[in-house]
Amino acid sequence: MYLIKLISKKRNYFSIGKDYTKSISIIIHNDTLFSAICNNFRKIYGKEDLEDFLGQITELENNEGILFELSSCFHYIDIYKNDEYYDTIYFLPRPLIRFPLDTHSQAYLDENPKLFKKIQFISFEIVRKLQKGQNISLSQFHIIDGKYLVDEKDLENLGLEKFISQMENPDLKLEKINRAIRRKINIYEILDEQKVRINRIIQESEPFTWSKLKFRSSKYYVIERDNEINYELRPGFYFLFNYNGFTEDIINKVNASIKLIIDEGLGGKRSIGCGLFDDINVTELDKDFEYFDIFEKKDNGYYTNLSLVYPSIDEIGNVKYFNLYGRSGFVFSFDNISKRFNDVKFIEEGAIFDKKIRGKLIQVASDEFVSEYHKVFKNGIGIYLNIGEVGVD
Repeated sequence: MYLIKLISKKRNYFSIGKDYTKSISIIIHNDTLFSAICNNFRKIYGKEDLEDFLGQITELENNEGILFELSSCFHYIDIYKNDEYYDTIYFLPRPLIRFPLDTHSQAYLDENPKLFKKIQFISFEIVRKLQKGQNISLSQFHIIDGKYLVDEKDLENLGLEKFISQMENPDLKLEKINRAIRRKINIYEILDEQKVRINRIIQESEPFTWSKLKFRSSKYYVIERDNEINYELRPGFYFLFNYNGFTEDIINKVNASIKLIIDEGLGGKRSIGCGLFDDINVTELDKDFEYFDIFEKKDNGYYTNLSLVYPSIDEIGNVKYFNLYGRSGFVFSFDNISKRFNDVKFIEEGAIFDKKIRGKLIQVASDEFVSEYHKVFKNGIGIYLNIGEVGVD
């Protein structure tokens, strides 16, 4: 398995639509990512080679030993100390489980029941504790930007571990400093821009608003042993990719299609600078990777999906807790871009499964579009992470 970081420095605006409405997604779902890879594949190698690639994926659905797994794009934070790279915190969607909390954390949650509902993402360190069946700490200090749950080790990397002492020994001075720092940590923001278009029917201008996501670089400093340490947090997107059983030729072509994302981008409004990246960094999840252990094969407990999943009828019984995520919109194609695709509903990331299921590609174009142009696929193949023996009742 590989972890691919999509690095955004100055080009950090994204317009990722949820559907044909103006809603904005804060992550890039795997079906959007898959479509971008396929479009890049065709741009480089042509229609016939792309159809061969898609044909191989379809054939692999019936072979349990062969995989094509592509996660959605989630957020990471690169931590810089005094302008030098220090570490990275990776986040995943919060799974739909009951978290095992220590005594102080449970008491805090009982007093602030709405706080947990606002958490959308958890760090790899939290996942590691879930897998080991360890209790998790929860307080205002463990949640950054109101949405990201982190562990004590993450707080240490962020230079904020000293503030945990406030949970048992309140210190007004520390609380004031912590509040000031936490206000400066903002992973992203949603910007609304006012635009004007010309109505071609009535030949008059019409104002409209479109939204985009912007990753924000956060800067703060803390005093460590009488020295001022300057921190900078640089967020971005990453995704997980696993394939096995393809021909070497296909693998090389897929890798080239992924690298082309730097220039072609992801999502909408790319012609005006959205969805573009400055670099791509590929890391193999082997024993040299710090979090290799959380991706090792484990057969005990439950699983959470890291991608949108479209299960077959026979697989539905393995889904325990889930939310549905609807997809609708228009086809992006080299041949025709004005046709709607058929609406489809997936199991959203963060659902709970008692075993891994394969899912499948779904053909969403109308019969008329297929007969005139080509098939259009949405990726509903699952990629999963074990979360151990957790409470799901």
